[in-house]
This record gives sequence, structure tokens and C-alpha cells, in this order.
Amino acid sequence: MPRRSTIPETVVLSLMVLFFSGCKGRPEVRTVPVTKAHVEATVSSVNSGTVRAERITALAFGSVGRVKEVNCKLGDAVREGEILAQVENEDLKSRLQSAQEEYERSQRLSKSDAMSQSGVTQARANYDAAKTSYEKSLIKAPYDGVIAELNLEVGELSQITAIIPQAPIRIVDLKPRYVRAEIDEVDLSKVKVGLPARVKILAVRKEPFNATVRKVVPFVSSVREQDRTSEIELTVDNEGLLLPAGASADVEVITDTKDDVLTVSSKALLGRGGDRYVYVLSGSRLKKVPVQIGIYGYTVSEVKSGLVPSDAVVLPSDKFELSDGLRVKVLR
Repeated sequence: MPRRSTIPETVVLSLMVLFFSGCKGRPEVRTVPVTKAHVEATVSSVNSGTVRAERITALAFGSVGRVKEVNCKLGDAVREGEILAQVENEDLKSRLQSAQEEYERSQRLSKSDAMSQSGVTQARANYDAAKTSYEKSLIKAPYDGVIAELNLEVGELSQITAIIPQAPIRIVDLKPRYVRAEIDEVDLSKVKVGLPARVKILAVRKEPFNATVRKVVPFVSSVREQDRTSEIELTVDNEGLLLPAGASADVEVITDTKDDVLTVSSKALLGRGGDRYVYVLSGSRLKKVPVQIGIYGYTVSEVKSGLVPSDAVVLPSDKFELSDGLRVKVLR
């Protein structure tokens, strides 16, 4: 009768797992060098900011009437004082002309003492009233700008209401644009007026524009309980381009920079606060090394202590967890 094995089946199974695990090889990792480089600390907007114009004005008639002329088109550049539209106003124009003639006549008579000063004053009041009524029948450009919205057609009836659902004409100025954005409340103390920044406006191009922080609002909005923010404004170097008001803008404020300092990839840094560490390749094994970090940047961070330029720092993997003493294979 054959002799029965005394080795438990669980032990055999464990040996088989170890055997096949060894056949698969050690986990593979990638390393990054420790080098001297430029490093910068940045604060990014919590969501896309907005390109804004210094002035955007909704224009409407001040009197009721049927639209007689529309002298502009959407996107037109217009000059200050230019008549953009008018309602039927022949009677108002005649009244103004008569009032102007009467006022000029009263001035001539006053010089020869043929009319009292009160008569001149009354004639001037009549002229001013006629001019105001006529001006209300016109829409004029209040400044040099671009027609951003046009909801007006010849022949339609212009009405005066307390709330205008759609502006007949909306004009945007031609001054350099600025960007308004929100930052997290924890970053409020880091952002100061005058700090440089980068602003990416994809409606214009992929490359960012240089910018400067022009205003920091010392107020934390609690409208969204879980997302408390503060507003900042930035002046953008538009490089001669008229940036589109209303476009989204991604903001990155540079709060600190250093040149030629020891750096490591920020992806390799583990831990939090003052308890930061990395894994360094020592032969074929990992070694956990505590590090002191200076400027923390999005891509690379300053290393004040713990590493030297000859170190090969291991990047974390989403396939397995790094641990002290783990044998690994380096991907080339």
C-alpha cells in the first residue's frame, strides 16, 4: 500500500503560489533623477475664471416709437457719439429746430436790451427740453466699443419698461480686458497684488498669456458650503489682441520661485505636511527616505534635505504599493 504524503495541502498551495509569483518577477518601477532646476510655487483658480471688459453697457431708447433706422451690425466697431439707431422722430426734430432758433433769437435780442434775461432763460429751458426729448429717440454709442448684442429691427415698436428682457443694443468697450477668478480660501494669504501669473484662454490660443494680480478681495464667499472661495482680478498682457469678453480663463498665480536648487518630481513625494518622504532605489530594493521640502510646485518641488543628486527616486505605481525593502525591477 503506497505511503500517504504528510505535507498539508495548504503548505503545498503556498509553495506553488510563491513559485509562480517568483516566475512572474519583481514589480516594475520607474525612477526620476534628483537634479538642480528652477522651481516655482503656484496657486490655481478653483474653477475657470472669466475674461471681463471694463465697461459693458445695455443701450435702449428713452421714448416710445417705431424704429426708423438701425445703423450698426453685430460685431461692428463704433465710435463715441455715433448714432446707432433711432425711432421715428420728425416731430421731435422740428420741435428742437424751432426751440434752437428761438433760443438763438432771444440771445440776440438780449444783447440789444430788447428781451429780458428771464425771457432768455425761458427760451433756453424750452431748447433743453426739446433737445432731451429728441435725444431719447436716439441710441448713441457712449464710448468707443464693439456691438456685442443687437436685438433691434427696423419697423418694430420700441417700448419703455422697468425691466428690459433683452437689451436692444449692448456695447463692450475696447480697453484691455481683465480676468476675474476664484481661489480656495486656504490660498488667500498667499496671493498678493503685483504677483505674476499665467492665464490660459482657450478661446484665443493654447499658450498662456502673462498676467499680474491687480486685486485681491479679502472676503470668503460661503455661498457653496463645501467650496469657500475668494475673488481675485488680473491684468492680462493681451499682446495686442482684443480678448473676447465672457471667455473662460484658467489662472495660475506664481507665489514664489527659486533658481538652481535641488528638485525632485512632485509625483514622487508621499506623506503630508511636515512628514514627507520618498522611496529611493538602493540596489534592487526600495529605501524609504524622509525629506524636507521647500517650495512645492506642480511638476517639481525643492528638496532642502534628505536627497543628493546621485539618488534615483521611485515614482508611485497604481498597480502596487511601495514599501521599504521591497525588491523591484527598474523599467528602462
